[in-house]
Amino acid sequence: MPAATGVDGSVPEDIDAGVMTDAGEATDAGVTTDAGVTTDAGVTTDAGVVTDAGVVTDAGVVTDAGVTDGGCVLSSCLAPDVAGPYAVRQGSFDLREPGGLTGRLVHLSTYAPVGAPRAPVVILHPGFQLAGTLYASYAQHLASRGIVTVIADPPDALVGGPTHADLAKYLGDVVTWVGAEAADGGLVGVADPSLLGLVGHSMGGKISMLFASGDARPRAVMGIDPVDAAGGPLTSVGPDYPSVTPELMGSLHVPLALVGETTNASCSGSFCQACAPAADNFAQYASHATSPTVSLEVMGANHMSFLDNPACGFTCSACSAGTDDPAQTRRLTRRTMTAFFDLELRNDLGARSWLAGAALQPDVADGGVKLLTFNGF
Repeated sequence: MPAATGVDGSVPEDIDAGVMTDAGEATDAGVTTDAGVTTDAGVTTDAGVVTDAGVVTDAGVVTDAGVTDGGCVLSSCLAPDVAGPYAVRQGSFDLREPGGLTGRLVHLSTYAPVGAPRAPVVILHPGFQLAGTLYASYAQHLASRGIVTVIADPPDALVGGPTHADLAKYLGDVVTWVGAEAADGGLVGVADPSLLGLVGHSMGGKISMLFASGDARPRAVMGIDPVDAAGGPLTSVGPDYPSVTPELMGSLHVPLALVGETTNASCSGSFCQACAPAADNFAQYASHATSPTVSLEVMGANHMSFLDNPACGFTCSACSAGTDDPAQTRRLTRRTMTAFFDLELRNDLGARSWLAGAALQPDVADGGVKLLTFNGF
């Protein structure tokens, strides 16, 4: 397995909230008091029982993960666009790739909830020529709610970079690394790698689905305006750049969530770029999906509205502007991401309301979102 090393060798820092003491951890995520006993199995308090097997609270919620001081942090009891109570510990690693493209590294940014019990893990893949730092708010949000999140930032180049087949292999290396870290009790030792989700933007959405179509470890996949095109100059569909939709959608058996836009589905003008062409965009993944799928189109958004900084430079400027408020687009996307992974990785049935139920209806009714579901989602 590729080796991972800390960038500076230091202990990752805690951010936002939380105090570490010799006796344990007292944070917004919960406090152990005279009302309970701390053991290796968990914490018993007046609010219920926390064990490795799950959480029982006064609300009667039993889940694999997610607990506060007397209440859960799942979408059924805390709106998924609200930050959770956990302090977040960040780490930075370089995953070395010994074969294939010698000397290349996959840079990993890890976000781990401090004091969380058994935690699902989500791996986020950036888009073509887009830095992983442009998605930090998503990782921070998920981790604050008790989900370990890893941003996998692979090598990238406008010409001569890794192929899509290479990137799918790199993603598999990251999945393997997460499993080894969890087994060894490392930085993401709170993670349960059996509860694995993948999410990616643009090309990263395609790579996530490409990998999941041939690997059984992911349990749910989300694409943020995914694009199926080969990408970059001097590339074409073939073994190195396989098309996922429709060709491989029958091999994608896990639940699928898609958030997209159609501002960049077409383009006119000499310097205009269709960043998410209609023949390759999120709607194509949705219409050819064979597993339970939910698809949300954010009206007026453009391909870069989903980034923490939609004006990120040359790459972002290539896409024609939308008419949305990008801050609201990101909020809706974080909400959808959180609810989807709460539903699929934590079996939080109440999260469905935020995806295709009553909680989503105000956004549908005011014309901000177009909702479609497929295959019994």
